Formats: sequence, C-alpha cells, structure tokens
Amino acid sequence: MELKKKSNILDEEEPKYIISLKKGYRILHIIMSIFFLSCTLYFGMISFRAGTDTMVFDIGFTGIVFVFFIYTLNGMTKRCERYKEKVVYSCLFTKREYNLSDIASSNEKIEEFYKDYGDGNVTSSWDKVTTFYNKQGKKIFKFGLAYDNVQLLVKEVKNTQKSISNQKRKK
Repeated sequence: MELKKKSNILDEEEPKYIISLKKGYRILHIIMSIFFLSCTLYFGMISFRAGTDTMVFDIGFTGIVFVFFIYTLNGMTKRCERYKEKVVYSCLFTKREYNLSDIASSNEKIEEFYKDYGDGNVTSSWDKVTTFYNKQGKKIFKFGLAYDNVQLLVKEVKNTQKSISNQKRKK
C-alpha cells in the first residue's frame, strides 16, 4: 500500500470532525445550484438565438444568474476539516491548511438583517456568525448557524491558546 501525501496530511488519516453545511441547507444549495445552472443554460441559449435588440439583456441576465450559481456552489463546498494538529479549510477553488496554534481567536456575533417592503412592513432575520482570526488579527474564515460542529473548533482554539499562554508563563 502506497502512502500519498496531500498537503502534508495523509489520505488515510480521518479527520476528527468536519465543519460543513447541515443536511437541510445542503439540499437547498443543491436545488438552488441546479436551478441557477438550468437558468444559465436556458437564457444563454436564448441570447444566441435572439435578435440584437434583446441580446445584451439576455447576456447580462445570464451573467447574473451564473454569478448566483457560483455563489451557491461556493456555499455548498465550504468546509473545514480538523485533523490531528491541522485545520484544513476548503472552499470552491481554494484549500488552505493551518496549524491549530496559528488560529489565535474566534469571535461570535449576531448579524441582523432588515428588509423594508416600502409599505411600512419591515421584517428582520438574524444569523450567529463565528469568525476565526490569525495571530495578526486577519480574518481566516467564518461560519454561520447553517454549519455543523463550529463550536467544537471554537472550544479547541480557546484551549490551544490557553495552553500556549500557560507555556509562555512557565518559561
């Protein structure tokens, strides 16, 4: 059996846990991406058959729908895997690897969204977003309530930073 290395993590090593979309949200993202892909293909074909007066509108609308398609794919593929001493964050076309000690802090905050319908009715919604930062204070990645196992990583980051600070005090 030949061992293959993939970004310094053995393929045979199982992650301790994975932060990924919850099942219901994953199904929603799959349905949305199929819808946006089919709309992109449909309006793309119409734009090539249409006359020049509507072609610009059709190409623009196809581009907008394609952006929504990429956005839903991005949300669907966003995940974080926790290995022995590493955290691997992957999203659509990128894959980044961090040592657990490189993640300095996390911040949980509630983001509120308001929508005004123009007739006096205002609706609000909210999401609890957890953002992870490196030692320089730069945002590494963030996850909302739609993702499983975020609290496990928050707890491990706090414990790791606590043990690092305890080791510095002992020296």
